[in-house]
Amino acid sequence: MNRPLVIKFGGTSVGSGAAFLRAASIAAEAARNRPVAVVVSAMAGTTDALLGLARTSSVPAREGSQDHLLHTLSERHSGAARKAVPARLLSGVEDRIRNIIERLAEAANATLEDPAARRDEIGSFGERLSAEILADAIAGFGTPAAVAPGDPIATDGRFGDAGVLAVETRRRAQKYLHPLLNEGTVAVIPGYFGRGPDGAVTTLGRGGSDLSATVIGRALGAEEVWILSDVDGVLDADPRLIPDAALIPRLSYREAGQFAALGAEVLHPRTTAPAAEARIEVRVASTFNPGSLGTRISDREGGPGVRSVALRRGLSLTHVSPETAGDGVFCCLGADAEGIRALVDGAGVAAVVCVGAPTDGDLISGLRSLHNANIRPLYAGNTSTGLLFAVAESKAEVALRALHSALTPAGAPAEMEEVA
Repeated sequence: MNRPLVIKFGGTSVGSGAAFLRAASIAAEAARNRPVAVVVSAMAGTTDALLGLARTSSVPAREGSQDHLLHTLSERHSGAARKAVPARLLSGVEDRIRNIIERLAEAANATLEDPAARRDEIGSFGERLSAEILADAIAGFGTPAAVAPGDPIATDGRFGDAGVLAVETRRRAQKYLHPLLNEGTVAVIPGYFGRGPDGAVTTLGRGGSDLSATVIGRALGAEEVWILSDVDGVLDADPRLIPDAALIPRLSYREAGQFAALGAEVLHPRTTAPAAEARIEVRVASTFNPGSLGTRISDREGGPGVRSVALRRGLSLTHVSPETAGDGVFCCLGADAEGIRALVDGAGVAAVVCVGAPTDGDLISGLRSLHNANIRPLYAGNTSTGLLFAVAESKAEVALRALHSALTPAGAPAEMEEVA
């Protein structure tokens, strides 16, 4: 068997019947050339609704509110199925949707001592619903597809932000996924959650479907993982703050992981670790713009320069002792006679972090750009998080724009393409 491709579709990529159909066509086309496993998120907005249900179901809920939500979820998913699934398969998927909604109702009314266990169990149903629709939508293109049995991701049992057990996940993939792939069937896997050692459902944290994709890729020995959503790839800044933020053609695992950890919403912070371990290239691209090459993430480090800038607000600049340095410390900046100088959770200070392979020249250029913007940095220098400029929080966005303008246009994307 050729090495498989893993494709992950985000919530907006399956946000409607038309979106399901578009995602299904991408998966079916890819499956013509190699085995394909698909990881799918819940329809956009569904997880928030389910987590709301989990909160209200732990106390006496307002009469009718639960029934209304279940009816709304059923109608929304059935409506999407009617637009995405051919008539010959529709009755089957509608039956499965009804069955899942019934199981969801049972979970909402079950008595669980641990609220976190209730939340994770209920929160998993959005992906289960999406998987059933997408599998039959893919089959509608003449490509065999089936929802994988057994919930193949194995976790450590921690609720809300579970860790993945790689060896057991590989064993479960061998049991539940390889038989489908070997017979030419697209294996559709609900993302975001797995099973703990005792069989309990555990979620991987918000955005965990990205992590699910690289975890499955590692377990299958995949050649490549595509993470498809409603953005063209990884941008070099938050487009809500920098409207002219540019697409980054290539990133290393290290750079992508750093940027995600700083809050880049396009990737779950732990997404790159399984890919790096298995040396799987990750492509981040848009379901809605098939002509875009997106961002390629691999083990190749680029040349010197800043690849992206990220803003972290809500910090304070203070001193901490070695004994108290830990939780709440964003970044250590060095030590002096008063102790360890650090940025900690607080107020009044913001940090602009420049990710990539910054040079002394980038530090000087950054300081010059802040001076030209009449901003006096509270700290500037290289840290474990990247080249960092700490400024008064009131100057945060001005500093971000100044540093983005000064550093990223001369950064590494063009150089990386030459190296490639």
